[in-house]
Amino acid sequence: MNRCYSLWLLLIFTATSAAQPISISDSPLRRMPPVSRRPLSPGNARFVDVKLGSDEGTGLENHPWRSLAHAVKQLRPGDTLYLRAGVYHEQLYLSLQGRADAPIIIRGYPGEEAIIDGSIAEFANSPEKCWEPCPGGVEGEYRSSKPWPNLRDVIGYDAPSKVGLQTYWHRKDLQATSEIITGGGKEATDKDIDPVYLGPGLWYDRETGYIHCRLAQTHLPAELGLTNFQGTTGDPREMNFLIAPYRSTPLFFDQAEHVVLQDLTIRGGGYVTVLMEQAQHITLDYVTIFAGTYGIRALGTSHLRLTNCGVHGSLAPWTFRSDASKRDYPGRPHRNISRLNTHALIEADAGRESSVWAYPLNDHWKISHCFFTDSHDGVYLGAINVDFHHNVFENLQDDGIYLSPMYQRHKLDGKDPQILIHHNHFRALLTALAFGGNEPNTHDQIFVYRNVFNLREKVMAGRMSENNPKPTLTTGKLIGDHGSPPWSTLTFAHNTVIAGGNRDALMSAGSGATPERPKRVFNNLFLHTDRLPPYLVPAVGANLISDGNLFWSPSADEKTAAAFFKKWQASPAFAENKKLYEAVSESHSLVADPQLDVANPLFHSYELSVGNAAIDAGADVKFEGFDPTDKSDADRPDIGAIPAGGKMFKVGRFEVRK
Repeated sequence: MNRCYSLWLLLIFTATSAAQPISISDSPLRRMPPVSRRPLSPGNARFVDVKLGSDEGTGLENHPWRSLAHAVKQLRPGDTLYLRAGVYHEQLYLSLQGRADAPIIIRGYPGEEAIIDGSIAEFANSPEKCWEPCPGGVEGEYRSSKPWPNLRDVIGYDAPSKVGLQTYWHRKDLQATSEIITGGGKEATDKDIDPVYLGPGLWYDRETGYIHCRLAQTHLPAELGLTNFQGTTGDPREMNFLIAPYRSTPLFFDQAEHVVLQDLTIRGGGYVTVLMEQAQHITLDYVTIFAGTYGIRALGTSHLRLTNCGVHGSLAPWTFRSDASKRDYPGRPHRNISRLNTHALIEADAGRESSVWAYPLNDHWKISHCFFTDSHDGVYLGAINVDFHHNVFENLQDDGIYLSPMYQRHKLDGKDPQILIHHNHFRALLTALAFGGNEPNTHDQIFVYRNVFNLREKVMAGRMSENNPKPTLTTGKLIGDHGSPPWSTLTFAHNTVIAGGNRDALMSAGSGATPERPKRVFNNLFLHTDRLPPYLVPAVGANLISDGNLFWSPSADEKTAAAFFKKWQASPAFAENKKLYEAVSESHSLVADPQLDVANPLFHSYELSVGNAAIDAGADVKFEGFDPTDKSDADRPDIGAIPAGGKMFKVGRFEVRK
């Protein structure tokens, strides 16, 4: 995770003067994609130009409209609205009704960058007028030069780098000099911790309406490879900030139907950047979203298509997972420190019995070739029919995909969803797949296949404290729960999983199997960089079939390999397993070296070399509901995500030229 910001750190705060705002170089994770050069589409074209247009115009190319609010009211099925280059400081509301044969398209003009921005324009355009040293404040504390009343709170980014600012809940933490957790007690009823500084951020004074800012440097242990904010100036008058009110929603699909957005950037969101309520047949294609607390929040939205998009959160590189933890539980004298960093990039919601919008459900989603980065959680997919493929997860402090059912689908629909997760790349995150919902009667059918999980990189889990002077850094895990199973039915096949630390050898792929919710685990490559943990013997009664898997660690030897399955073979569950699977679980599995270059920290090659033990070594099984086979794998199945002779599949975004 930390190396993703190395280039950014080398260039941060350079070539500055008091007269010109400081330009912070983009982090590689936040680098904007090339501007789309998709040609003009056939059909009825309308145009909007924030710089040269007029809402008194005709909307034709030589007389464009000026505002999106005016322009979208003129659109009819089959129309395409082109946004000329510029920043549209508006909150775009869409309740448009296109048709399947004539969708309404809203897109950027070829070769030009159009941005829909819900933030307060002054802070980005004229920062030198927006801030003043804070009267009576601490060193480096500034406040807005005028009050901004009735906002509830604010959420901010640095505009050039797209690195998020902390939203402090209390001024004393913004003002603090200590970056270590001190004070407090071990019990829930003990006193609260001392003030603690988490990095550059904002605090909104609800009483006066002033926005406070402090940009003090951070001092995390550099010897551990951690990233610090090392700005040479703490003056926000020299910075371009995107500061959004809490309720800023730059894009709202409200019962819109058959609407397509292409080649746009959406930013300046507060609590939610893109909101979808009861929307149908919505497509986002080559759209970049910079999330507020949530990137996309969907309620009752069906036939959603995301392709070639980027959804990026506000997680700054000096932020620990514990920094944004909820602390003000009832009965505890604890305060929240920073709680509005991006919590999830896509969050699914549902109405309950008390809501007139309990139906329709979020359903029939297709998400492909997208980037999901820099957040606490990634995407919530439980209880949604979804095909999720060729995406990238990177730099998440908790769950990549949350798979627990989000609502009581069985009471509303009566049909269980099918969730397909395949050909994705997971890296630099805590838990790739997470369970722990409270809807026990919804039986999702989840198929996870042909993915690469690179879980070796350490996540910044816990900040330094007086009891633990070193921060807690932990490697990721494949599957976990929030202490509230049941887990959904899962088939996990033909994946490549690389992890460090002391996880179980099966990496919890078979955990949570019950008679009602079986687990099927076939032909996966499980590689441990540190040591080979023991094989975790499943409990008697577990509805688990696991076979054709390869287990390895560079530290393993012949003795380890020979003894690896002995406890399983001697267990009562082994004899019982024959009733489920005639060959018996792990009968075709092996402990062998897959010859992957795990010593290289920049290792991104997962192909099988000639003579590899994983070639033609998998179990030859058939699956109901999906097909994980690869056409290039003609003989007995190869183990892992990529068969012999194959190349790493392309994931993430690609430039649109046509």
